[in-house]
Amino acid sequence: METKKYTGKIISTISNKGGVGKTISSIEIANILGKARKKVLLIDTDMNTGDISIKLKLRNEVTLLEFFEKKETDLSNLIKHIHNFDLIPGAGGNFKFANINYLQKLKFIKAFKEISENYDYTILDLGAGIDRVTLDFALTADYTTIVTTPEDIQTGYGCAKAAAERLNENEKRLSSKNRDYIRVHQFSPFFIFNKAKKNQASNIFSGVRRAAEVSKSKDDIRLKPRFLGSVPPDYKLVGRSYSEYHTPISEAYPTSEMAKSYKEIAHFFLSLDNNNGFHHIHKKSPIDKILSLFKNEKEPVPELEY
Repeated sequence: METKKYTGKIISTISNKGGVGKTISSIEIANILGKARKKVLLIDTDMNTGDISIKLKLRNEVTLLEFFEKKETDLSNLIKHIHNFDLIPGAGGNFKFANINYLQKLKFIKAFKEISENYDYTILDLGAGIDRVTLDFALTADYTTIVTTPEDIQTGYGCAKAAAERLNENEKRLSSKNRDYIRVHQFSPFFIFNKAKKNQASNIFSGVRRAAEVSKSKDDIRLKPRFLGSVPPDYKLVGRSYSEYHTPISEAYPTSEMAKSYKEIAHFFLSLDNNNGFHHIHKKSPIDKILSLFKNEKEPVPELEY
């Protein structure tokens, strides 16, 4: 019997501030990809509130916190199936993902890489902010996705710039260790505009693209953002889905404009299945690059959270 082969693609969702709809976007993309008969894992790295579990009203016996507190060594034991996808839930507590130490970071990236190979898509829902830990995990993805709104476009663009700068730092370190290393010269994060009509989002994104074109310096990675889609505002629908029914919009209201918008976004990732993107013209995948950096580093002095 032939073994099932999975695409093993990683999607990260990040934002520079809370309240822009990042977590809902992650849930909707996961659910829609699952409905398309893809095997999907969503990982909630929020260990302060466990926002995904709150939105879906889940009671979790084990969470990602158990992994970092060494109560559980196998990420697969944390998985629960919900709607059309698997979930590794976050937790309520005082543990901050941004503050994980070197050994925890290395342990998680190894386990994360291993488990992602058993899925078509693994979606890493990262906390708001641009600390180095968050950016490094965002850069493990084949598709780094920035979620923003028209009102928060400056912070959204700032998030893209910070990720590009961190990628540039990582590429310099990798090339310094290997003279034959082929550096990445372009970073193309995807932008999702929540609470925005399509024409409005397209116009704002044109400004983002122009800003990126003029910001490149001699040694920097070229920032070339890509427009992934927009989701119109419907606060009542979001409230009914997540506060009343605790169900994805794509499940509770599949014919709504919001569900259709998320479906377009999710199906774009499906269209990329046969297009490996700029990362994979290089020998190593993004996650392998980050893992090799972590393995070769000595434990750094703890950094201050920004």
